[in-house]
Amino acid sequence: MYAVIEIAGKQQRVDQGRWFLVDQPEEQELETRVLLVVDGDKVVTGDDALKAKITLSKAGTVRIRGKRSMKFKTKEARSQKRMLGYRRTLVKVTCDKIAL
Repeated sequence: MYAVIEIAGKQQRVDQGRWFLVDQPEEQELETRVLLVVDGDKVVTGDDALKAKITLSKAGTVRIRGKRSMKFKTKEARSQKRMLGYRRTLVKVTCDKIAL
């Protein structure tokens, strides 16, 4: 059994008992919307999927830094150089239960 949910503005496939990473600060609550539930041959979408209950739990206070994205700017006329970088903070989330 698995489900497709919308969490933190992105769609994520979740399986029962597995963990995934969410691009969201740890202090905020996890707001989810169920888009699709698949149980064997049975596929549930639309309003029936919105009624499904998914229990998520944060795995303690595990915060992971994402992959670094780098950007390098130059302006040759001024001999100016600037390097910009950013690393996202990811939170580890576990799907405990999927119920129709």
